[in-house]
Amino acid sequence: MFCFDKKKVYSVFMVAAICVATTATGAQAHDFWVNAHDPEGSTIKADIAYGHDFPNPETIPDGRTHLFNPLYLVTPEGNVDMVQSGENFSYTVEKKLDKGSYIVAGTYKPTYWSKGPDGTWTQTNRKQRPDAVHAEEAIMYAKTILNANGSQDESLITKPLGHRLEIVPLKNPAKVHAGETFPVQVLLDGNPLKLAKLEATFDGFSSNKEHKAFVGRCDLKGRIDIVTLKDGYWFSEVTHIIENEDKSICDEVILVATLTFEVEK
Repeated sequence: MFCFDKKKVYSVFMVAAICVATTATGAQAHDFWVNAHDPEGSTIKADIAYGHDFPNPETIPDGRTHLFNPLYLVTPEGNVDMVQSGENFSYTVEKKLDKGSYIVAGTYKPTYWSKGPDGTWTQTNRKQRPDAVHAEEAIMYAKTILNANGSQDESLITKPLGHRLEIVPLKNPAKVHAGETFPVQVLLDGNPLKLAKLEATFDGFSSNKEHKAFVGRCDLKGRIDIVTLKDGYWFSEVTHIIENEDKSICDEVILVATLTFEVEK
């Protein structure tokens, strides 16, 4: 569903795009997203992408592979678990897909991170690390849209998966062309997250992850139209921070949701 074309040249109007500093989890925050490839016969391949170089997946460090649940394919008949195969970020499943639109999704398990006086981060909460100057719990959700055989169907992909924080498409991006808008809704615990900040960018926009092609606020119904400045593979993200009541465990809970999608020319 995506390509890694590093030779694209973008027109001058792109320099006017909005640039912001993203909210980070931990000292060296990684983005988390899912890549899904066009089916090869009955084989479906997808990647857990955890790093700084969208859209390229990276080998997941040994000390962090346990943080991820296996990817799964969402179909009208139900969810199908994918199996890790090859590189530790790569997953496959054998399933013949009819023409249709599907979702591949993954989760980063609830994980405590704490920062010590020396500036180092460890996978511990404040009780496990009493000298921590900051402690947080990170939970991330990622999904991507897989349009098989040229599908533009919207019956499945516009339904929430039930993630605690989720970006829900309100239209199939296969119907969206460069320069148009892609409507989505942000949900928190199944309810609209009003005034949520959403950031989006596309493959090739900038090597600096803090530079975004689009930044906006949702309306009171949690809805926002992403302006798709360019065709290609897009990454969108929402972060929501909740103050934790029990400071003996951690200071805050950080929820992150991402949605990747392809925009037509």
